Amino acid sequence: MKKINTLQRALTVSALAVFLAACSPRQTVTGHGLSKPAISEVIPSKNLSDVKNYLAPEFGRTLVVFDIDDTLLTSGTFFGSDHWYQWQGTLASNDPDYVPCKFDVNAINYETETLQKTETNGQQIVNSIEADKIILTARSPYSRGPTLRELKNAGYTLPLPLNGDPNGLMYGWQANPNATEVAVSYDDGVFMVSGQNKGALLLDLLAKLKLEYDHIVLVDDGTRNIDAMREALREAGIDYHGLHYTRIEKKLPVEQRLIAEANAAWQRLQNYLAQTFPHRLEQLRQNQCFY
Repeated sequence: MKKINTLQRALTVSALAVFLAACSPRQTVTGHGLSKPAISEVIPSKNLSDVKNYLAPEFGRTLVVFDIDDTLLTSGTFFGSDHWYQWQGTLASNDPDYVPCKFDVNAINYETETLQKTETNGQQIVNSIEADKIILTARSPYSRGPTLRELKNAGYTLPLPLNGDPNGLMYGWQANPNATEVAVSYDDGVFMVSGQNKGALLLDLLAKLKLEYDHIVLVDDGTRNIDAMREALREAGIDYHGLHYTRIEKKLPVEQRLIAEANAAWQRLQNYLAQTFPHRLEQLRQNQCFY
C-alpha cells in the first residue's frame, strides 16, 4: 500500500508539473542552453532615439519596427489625421460628424496632403539604426504611392528588404476563416496591413519570408498596436520591447474647434467632388467603400 501511495504522489506531482508548464509563458533558450521567459515590456517614449536603448548584442538578432502616422510622420491638420481617424471610429453612423468610408476619404487625403516629421531629426535617427528595420502601417496597400512619397520627402531611407528579395509581395489576409479577406503588401521595406492586427501580420510575414528574430522592438503611437504585438510575440516566445510613442498629443474628447475645422474641410471636399467627380461622391455617401 505504501508503494502505491508513493506512486500516486509521484504521478500527481508529474501531472501538476505538466499543467503548470502548459499554463506558463513560452520559454526561450539562451546561448548557454538555459531556458528563460521571453521579455515582454512596454515603455512610454517621446523620442525615436529611445530605440537605441534596446539594441544591445545580448538581445540577439533584433528587428526594429516603425509605425508611420504620428510616429514617423504627422499631419498639420486635424481632418484626415490619425487623430481624426481614431475619433471617427468612436462615432455612430447617424452622428452628424460621422464621415462614411473613412479609409477611402483618407486615401484621397494621402494623395493630396503633405506630411511633416514628428521630430526635426527623426530621419537621421531612424536612418542611422543598423539593425534590421521594417515600416509597418495600418494604411491600405492601395495608398502605397503617396505613402512612399511622403516618407522619402521627409528624408527617411526606406528599409532594405528583410530577405534580400527586391520584388516584394502582396497577398490576401483573413483574420479567421469567416473574416473578409483584405489586401496586405510588403515592398520597399514598408508593410501595409489595411488596419489589421499588426502582431499577427508581422509573424505571418516573417513566416512567409522564412525569417526568425530573437527580439523585436516596435515604435508605435497606438496602444492597440502595441498590445497586439505584445500578445502575438509573447505567444511566439520572442523577446519584445514596445515603445509607446506619445510625442503627438491626441486629446479626447476632441476640442469643438477641431471638430468644426474637420466638418468644414469635409464639406469643402464634398463640394469639390460634387463639381468634378459626382459619382465618386455618391458612392461615399452610399457607404460604398473600396479601401
